[in-house]
Parts: sequence; C-alpha cells; structure tokens
Amino acid sequence: MASYRAGAFRSAIVATWIAVCFDFIEKLQELALAGDKEAEGQVSELEKIRSSGDVARALRFERDLLVSARDKFELISPLEYLDLSRLQEDRNRCAHPSLVAEGEAYNPSAELARLHIRSAVVSVLQHAPAQGKYALDRLLKEVESDYFPTKFQDALDFLSTGPLRRPRESLVRNLVVVLAKTFLLVTKDFKYKRRISAALKATAHLHPSLFNATLEEKLSPLVRQVADSELYSTFSFFQQVPDVWQFLAVDVRQKLSNYVLDMPSSHFDYVDAALSFAPLREAAQRRIKRATRKELAEIIFFDLPSEVGDRFVDIYLDSQSFDQANSWAKHMITHSGDFSADHVRRILQDASANGEVLGSFELGPLISALRKRKILSTHEFETLLTNHGLEDYAEDVE
Repeated sequence: MASYRAGAFRSAIVATWIAVCFDFIEKLQELALAGDKEAEGQVSELEKIRSSGDVARALRFERDLLVSARDKFELISPLEYLDLSRLQEDRNRCAHPSLVAEGEAYNPSAELARLHIRSAVVSVLQHAPAQGKYALDRLLKEVESDYFPTKFQDALDFLSTGPLRRPRESLVRNLVVVLAKTFLLVTKDFKYKRRISAALKATAHLHPSLFNATLEEKLSPLVRQVADSELYSTFSFFQQVPDVWQFLAVDVRQKLSNYVLDMPSSHFDYVDAALSFAPLREAAQRRIKRATRKELAEIIFFDLPSEVGDRFVDIYLDSQSFDQANSWAKHMITHSGDFSADHVRRILQDASANGEVLGSFELGPLISALRKRKILSTHEFETLLTNHGLEDYAEDVE
C-alpha cells in the first residue's frame, strides 16, 4: 500500500504477489499443525527447499502454488484462481525488465495495481486457513463432538473464532445445508439435534443474509424428502431453529398443516409440539378436539396443554356408561394438578348433568383430588359443589 500511494505501481504489484505467497505458506503451516497430511507434505517440501537453497525447486513451488491452493486445499475457487493467475503474470512483468516498446519500460496503471490488491485481499488474505471441504469437515466434526455447546451463546463464541469468522460463501451454504439435512433426515439423537440447532442459530447470527438465502433455496426440498411417517420430526426443527417457517414453499406448509390435522394415532404424542408452534397451532387444536379416549390415555403429558385439558374434560362429561366414567376419572385424577381453574369449574358445574358420571364410583375420588390441588379457593370449590347437585361431596366451610 505504501508503494501504491507513492505511485510505484510495479512495486505494489510485486509486493502483493509476495503477500499472497507468504499467506498461502502460513496457511499451509497452520493446516499442517491441524493434522492435514497434504499440508504436512507441502511444508516438508518447503523446508527442504529452504535448507538446500535450491532456487529451481523454489521457483517451481511458487509457480505451482495457485494450483495447489485451488485443487489440493480448496483455499481459492476456480474464478479466484483466474484473478490470482493474472496477478502472478503481472508480477512477472513488473519484477523483470519488461519493455512495452523499444526504450519504453512496462508501467502498469494505478487501476491495475488496485485491482490486484483487492483480489488478493478478497480471495486470500482475509480468509482463515481452513476453507472448502477441509473447513466443512472440520466444522461438522466439531458439531458432532459430545463437547460442542448446546446453548446458542456458547456455540456463537465457539464458532466465531474458527473458519466461520471470515468464511467463503460456499462454506456457509454447505454447512447450513448439511446440518439441516442431518437434523431432518438422518439423526434421531436428541442431544446431537440440540448441538445442530445451536450451530445453526450461531451461523444465522454470524451470517444472516447467507443463512436466510440458503434456507430459502434448500429448506423446502429437504422437507419434501422427509417420509410421511417421519413428518413429526420436523416439529423440533422449526421449534429449535426459529424464524425458518417463512422459507417454506406454500405446498410444504400445506402438507405439514394437513399432517397435523390428520395426525396418525401412533404419532399423537407429538401433538403438543405442533401445538406450541404458532403456524401449526390451529391445525393441532382441531386435531385435539377429535382425539379419542385411547389416544389420550396412551400419552403422559409432562405439561398438559390447555386444549388437551379441554378434551379430557369433554370426554369425561360425555361418558356413556358408568365404566367409561370410572375409567376416565382415573386419568383425570392423574392430571388433576394440571387442570386450570376453568377446567375445574366445568367439572363441578356439569358433572351432575350426566347420570353416568354422577353415579360413578370414581367421582368422589376425583373431587377429593381436585380439592387437594387447591386450584380454586376453598369457598368457591365447596359452593360450586353445593349449587350444582354435588352437595353430597361438599365439606363445611368455616
């Protein structure tokens, strides 16, 4: 840059090529330290050249440097190779006594020098040593590790100092596609999915425009590859990697909504996941309203959604026999602590309207369980019993 500012454009181009060469050499050394066998061989060759002072081998190494960077290490793309090849050619013109015409020395323009400086920075100098396939493999290996963070901020700190600090666009795109594909189509490991989601969220924070552009292009085709019997697995992806529903094509959104609306009984335990995801909530609510006794009885809800609680109460109050009322009351007792105040009010207000419920043996134990939970105040609870035909189960309120 000092040569460029002084108007010494030949010197600027020569110095730029030297900077590119030394940057490649330093990157080879870093890759060698990281265990890259090909880089280790290149570094060994450099050491032999240095110790022997073999000028011919040094010139050959320099001449082939760009080819190695492109083909063996993927440090530059084919287009960047062309730009840097022009830099190499112009360096040769500038470093040797080249003549444009008799008595007229070669004198490059300021624009040409500036172009080469920019190409060197954009294509080489600003990037970390690990790029291309090597960088992708390294990042995937890190995410696969049991010690990769599962929290967003920790993953962000982890990835912001590696190849993703100043990556090539292709590296970001490939990483996002591979991680999304692994999450949706390959892994069943819950902990691994948490690591993947943390890595995806960190990548989205570091490179938002590239992340969004990649998912806009690739997410719909990936989801289309998910088998119908595995569509429930997409729910956790949309929950753990926020704001990506917008990238789905209309047909894919409709397919997922229809799946939730007609969710098979064997997958009904995933309905609460769909319920907690806003774009699928309406379809999940409609599916819950059609849930059968068998479907609900076979699921243990750690946190009973309000809509599921509504369905529990509906089924109980619609019991068609003493046996149905008794058997379902036992499930109600299991979830008695999960019911809302409105659920308890409905049970106490409407239980006497159904003779099968009123005459069932388990009504008393259910009322006792609800009383112990203290979801309603004691006064309101006992008043509802007295006022709605359940006075036999009421207790005196002092």
